[in-house]
Amino acid sequence: MAPTQQNMAAVCYGRDDLRLVPIAMPEPAFNEVVLEVDSCGICGTDVHFLKEGGFGDQKLIRPLVLGHESAGVVRKVGSAVTHLKVGDRVAIEPAAGCRTCDLCKVGKYNICLNGKHCPTKNHDGNCSNFFSHYADCCFKLPDHVTMEEGALLEPLAVGVYAGRRADIRLGNRVVIFGAGPIGLISLVVAKAMGATRTVVLDLARASVRLEAAKKLGATAVIPIGEQDSEDELVKRIQEALGGPADRALECTGSEPGMRTSIRATRNAGIVCLVGLGNEEVQLPMVDAISREIQIITVMRYNHDYPAALEIVSSGYVDVKPLVSHHFGLKDVNEAFRVAAAGEGLKVMVHLTPRDSNNPKKESATMAPNKNLAATVYGPNDLRLDERPIPEPAFNEVVVEVDTCGICGTDIHFLKDGGFGAQRLVKPIVLGHESAGVVRKVGSAVTHLKVGDRVAIEPAAGCRTCDLCKVGKYNICLDGKHCTTQKHDGNCSNYYAQYADCCFKLPDHVTMEEGALLEPLAVAVYAGRRADIRLGQRVIIFGAGPIGLVCLIAAKAMGATRTVILDLEHAQHRLEVAKKLGVTGVIGIRKEDTEEDLVKRIHEILGGPADRVLECTGSQPGMRVAIKATRNAGRICLVGLGNKDAQLPMVDAISREIEITAAMRYNHDYPAALEIVASGYVDVKPLVSHHFDLQDVHEAFRVASQGEGIKIMIHLVPRDTNNHGKFTN
Repeated sequence: MAPTQQNMAAVCYGRDDLRLVPIAMPEPAFNEVVLEVDSCGICGTDVHFLKEGGFGDQKLIRPLVLGHESAGVVRKVGSAVTHLKVGDRVAIEPAAGCRTCDLCKVGKYNICLNGKHCPTKNHDGNCSNFFSHYADCCFKLPDHVTMEEGALLEPLAVGVYAGRRADIRLGNRVVIFGAGPIGLISLVVAKAMGATRTVVLDLARASVRLEAAKKLGATAVIPIGEQDSEDELVKRIQEALGGPADRALECTGSEPGMRTSIRATRNAGIVCLVGLGNEEVQLPMVDAISREIQIITVMRYNHDYPAALEIVSSGYVDVKPLVSHHFGLKDVNEAFRVAAAGEGLKVMVHLTPRDSNNPKKESATMAPNKNLAATVYGPNDLRLDERPIPEPAFNEVVVEVDTCGICGTDIHFLKDGGFGAQRLVKPIVLGHESAGVVRKVGSAVTHLKVGDRVAIEPAAGCRTCDLCKVGKYNICLDGKHCTTQKHDGNCSNYYAQYADCCFKLPDHVTMEEGALLEPLAVAVYAGRRADIRLGQRVIIFGAGPIGLVCLIAAKAMGATRTVILDLEHAQHRLEVAKKLGVTGVIGIRKEDTEEDLVKRIHEILGGPADRVLECTGSQPGMRVAIKATRNAGRICLVGLGNKDAQLPMVDAISREIEITAAMRYNHDYPAALEIVASGYVDVKPLVSHHFDLQDVHEAFRVASQGEGIKIMIHLVPRDTNNHGKFTN
């Protein structure tokens, strides 16, 4: 389509004075492109300029072109621009720093005092037919992404930045104040980042917006009535979330919203202020300080367009339902009236005929009286022997174990006599991925009772050493970690464990899922250690149970492109990875070189990996992980293998690749249980085989041969303690 001949722009001359006037046709500087703007969304800041003459220190001092949520087509290219060409469809990031000040040099261009942030009092916006902008702030859209989605990357980038600043993590409970476009975007992002319970609040009259929040998957919405007190709102929020919020995103800028967000947030939680409102507010700061609530703020975004584009283009999130109204440029005054009145959600102004630059039109039992245990006496010497039925200490419960999964460390004890420093020095009971029913309760235990169905976290620290005191109980040297050489596992009819390491299962969660919380907690911890964030590219080495559960966790944490590698003969495991939604799988052949694998990884991911989860413990896996990771990327070593490994450390050091490790988990059972119980992830497909306890030898044979995925041993008849039948 030929470009329009005039450069008409929506210009604000004063309060409620919006005019459509011609402005000069721009020419690109050496590092710029000129864009024909296709679609422009109306933002709250645009409305502030029109209705109030500005916001904060941004006051209207001259006629100002409004608009900044835009996408368009490149029409002219500056002499130094090489990555864009005429005809490219791009999303426009409307904020750029001066690039030379201290703030820009430390990566805070979003609050640069001399930057080009539009619209602000010194810089026009882009609700105009043509607009010139820095080429590196224009992001090429894939063919399947519409112009409207491109324009929506701007508020989505705000949501991504807010989510990053609030440090939203897997399993968090999040409250969002405001169901306007930014509030709804923040809901979408919070869920994408792993929030499993979300509640959105807005005024009762904003019922259309609250209904949209429901459709976008909010756990609950709360309409605020005129008579509602802070105490009432806090109570309703915590009832909807099942407890205090871990994170709050305040998107209204209102004093009541800020006050309630602080009061509704848990001790040591985070409140992120996103919305702009009155210049001064009265807040309950003694409450915030005494409970160590962290209050942080967000202004614009900070290199969040790539992640925003990635999660839209990959289909990880859908922003199209946010668009409620469409107007041509000539109807811009009506468009602003609808936006200012809050009659819709996102109001979109089209500066060219709708869809002219879109590739396609968008659519909008009884307990046994014996305690039999699977006990390893030496390499390949597994026996089912009888142990005493335990009695609980004051802080323990005795659990009748229902289901126990077989882990790789169990196989290492049986086949190799142990792993690392953990050697078989006496007969030990195997198993640690278990769930069961409480049968006896210690004198000091108050939160569990006989009959409760629980998942068993098999790792506990000594609680008194330096490591435990700084929260690293998972690597406490004197802790109760099972199975280890000093501590029996729990593939036995009865097992005594600390009560605070037993997590009550909701009625709808099966025993099998409860047992699977153990490997899932490993994956959640690995994901946290790797710091997987929204929009990242992630490699997983190994398609065994831990690799597959790491895939599930990585996707839940926001990874949008994932590749999983395993030996070619493990085809059945790679097929499971496909069913779990991996972007691509690589079957490793004997003749494959490291360079071959790196190339294939990059082809699938569309570039180097941001994060790697190495779950095999193999030297080749670690080596390829380093080579396939981007500069300043992060590798998390999860699998255990040989004691020594020869690695390309000069490459890793020179590219500042961070190598971290994950051992067990670290208070990750609550998040693992939350994401399973809420339906955010489904771990049932990982279970491939079921065996009764008397068939434990065959169960271990299948597991050690790699014939399945997760092998479950049932110590009571299947589904005895499930409220429904386990199916996968």
